[in-house]
Amino acid sequence: MGSLYHPCLPTGRFYAKLYLMKFFLKIILSAIFFISFALLFPSPIQALDCPEGINTGLGCIPANPNELAVWVIQRAVSMGGGIAFLLSLFGGITIILAAGDPEKINQGKQIIGAAVSGLLFIILTVFFLRLIGADIFQLPSFFP
Repeated sequence: MGSLYHPCLPTGRFYAKLYLMKFFLKIILSAIFFISFALLFPSPIQALDCPEGINTGLGCIPANPNELAVWVIQRAVSMGGGIAFLLSLFGGITIILAAGDPEKINQGKQIIGAAVSGLLFIILTVFFLRLIGADIFQLPSFFP
């Protein structure tokens, strides 16, 4: 039997990185598929909970402008937290797959740092919205 080694074919680390990238790509695509399926097709139970709004795959979108503003802010904060989580996960994967390359390790650290600073910005924004809006001006709270 001949050897499977060929000088033009990559070996070792390349296949490990390729396997990990394929694995994470499958997980991400599966999550996107299931989340988009859940968003596009609302359940009949959601229709019962939406007497004064528009029933969509995202839930009951309020028709009242004040309630709509609260709804948009809540979803924006949730999406920001999810994006920060995904960015920190991507930064960690970048560091893991760096294989000792200092440039890639620094790139991964920068991605994680950006995700953490973005998350801190979101947390401080929510804190100041509550402090100024709800506590000082006695406006209805954005976050029940």
